[in-house]
Amino acid sequence: MKYSYLFKSKLEDITPKLISNTFKHDLFISAYNKSERVKMVFENVSCINKHWIVLPEYEFNSLEIVDLKGTVFDYSEKIGLNESEIIMDYYNGAAKKFFDEKKSVCIDITGFIRPHLVFLIRLLEREGVEKIEFIYSEPSNYIKKENTLFSDDFIEIRGVSGCLNSHDPDTSNDILIIGSGYDHQMISKIAKAKPEAKKIQVLGFPSLKADMFQENVLKVYQSEEDVSSGDFSVDDENIILAPANDPFVTAEMISKYIRKEERKKPITNIYLCPLSTKAQTLGIALFYVCECLTKPASILFPFSKKYSRETTQGISNILIYEVQFN
Repeated sequence: MKYSYLFKSKLEDITPKLISNTFKHDLFISAYNKSERVKMVFENVSCINKHWIVLPEYEFNSLEIVDLKGTVFDYSEKIGLNESEIIMDYYNGAAKKFFDEKKSVCIDITGFIRPHLVFLIRLLEREGVEKIEFIYSEPSNYIKKENTLFSDDFIEIRGVSGCLNSHDPDTSNDILIIGSGYDHQMISKIAKAKPEAKKIQVLGFPSLKADMFQENVLKVYQSEEDVSSGDFSVDDENIILAPANDPFVTAEMISKYIRKEERKKPITNIYLCPLSTKAQTLGIALFYVCECLTKPASILFPFSKKYSRETTQGISNILIYEVQFN
């Protein structure tokens, strides 16, 4: 997969008029939360059809979403449904016809919870979607800096639906690649789940903002004992540096790393875990669907019951990613 051939662009100096003039698709899909950067984009796009997906992990009640504009697909009370059940229900009931008719579709990944986003990408690839546009809105800053809490009430570690392959019983050269963000407790949990695997961390550099890389490193240090066998440093061979807002470079860097390791010694199993930005999550998912479907590889995730509705302030830029699966 030539990830560098995929097109990306950036919108700066964001205004409602700029958003309205830029996004005029047949269908616009977004996952609702309280972030200004999620709501501002949805409210101002000029798309013919606009769909909100309300996920149960944000714990909204009916009164909180009654005034939402656009068409609302409310799963807030569907506590028992996993990521595949929610996304499949939405896709088959509302979105599939747009893809079947090859309409113009744009998906804002900013408010999606990571496993739901990963499964959606796997679904689109499986459905034979040739081309799709994703966007990601960068925040001005995280409200509580490196102490921002993204998830709460941990449940379990398991494979993301649709992304759990058959694995080799030989675990002598397993590799666990973690997209490491601020959530150091989840980084530690996933690292402990694969104690024998070699742990590789993908860090966002350049970061979304200059101070965010330092905040990220501060949190990564807190999970060092579970992830690293020695002193942590950003130039360590077990660190992959990829831009926090670029899924294509993220996918390419992971791909290069895997090829390099394969030349040294055959890899027994590959495990991927997206815990960094949504843009890097998109990159990890792209790498999986493009290169790992026939390998002993899976995407793992530490699932929680609750996710923060609002962790950021403002909107700085909007990144546009045009993905062609084939």
